[in-house]
Amino acid sequence: MFEDKAFVCGGAIRNVLMGKTDVKDLDLFINLPKERFGAVVERLKKIGRVEYGQYGAPRLYIHEEEPYIDVVPFTNFSGYGYPIDTIEGLLMNFDFTANAIGLNISTGEFFDPVNGIEDIEKKILKAVRTDFPEMPVSDNIPLSAVSVFWFRLLHYQVKLGFTLDEKTEQWIVDNKYRMRDREMFVQYFFEPLIDEQMKEKLG
Repeated sequence: MFEDKAFVCGGAIRNVLMGKTDVKDLDLFINLPKERFGAVVERLKKIGRVEYGQYGAPRLYIHEEEPYIDVVPFTNFSGYGYPIDTIEGLLMNFDFTANAIGLNISTGEFFDPVNGIEDIEKKILKAVRTDFPEMPVSDNIPLSAVSVFWFRLLHYQVKLGFTLDEKTEQWIVDNKYRMRDREMFVQYFFEPLIDEQMKEKLG
């Protein structure tokens, strides 16, 4: 059903490449037309419990709690300003390069269009792009997806112990007004870690 159309991407691959084994969730991206994705959800319900995550994608729990699998259609990225119909196109719309690595689960082929593996080795946190359009995270969460992206950059810079790329850091500082969205971000996501020196730059 998913042959050559399913890819594991994001934090799980990043953590494995960093030598970590504490994978708490898996992001599985499916390249199928929107009208066919309903059949995927029905198949998931036969495997385990299905809820919906913050981004509106089905979340599969095979056990009661973690680990879980977020199953995300490529079409969830359709509002990002570019057509998304290839794994390379998908990864070029991720948040930072260390996350923008994909693995085809059928062939074992790796995809690294923005040199995320190299940035992991150098411990650099670099935004894939900073020109995302302002749009809500999902139909149920009014928070701007760009603000979510902004807080995630701050958080993962601390969590991973990476150094911010110069242009990425400048974009973060230029967008410091997004701190006003912190309460809503915490409500729907998590308490973001922020480097002490960065706090000074953000005022």
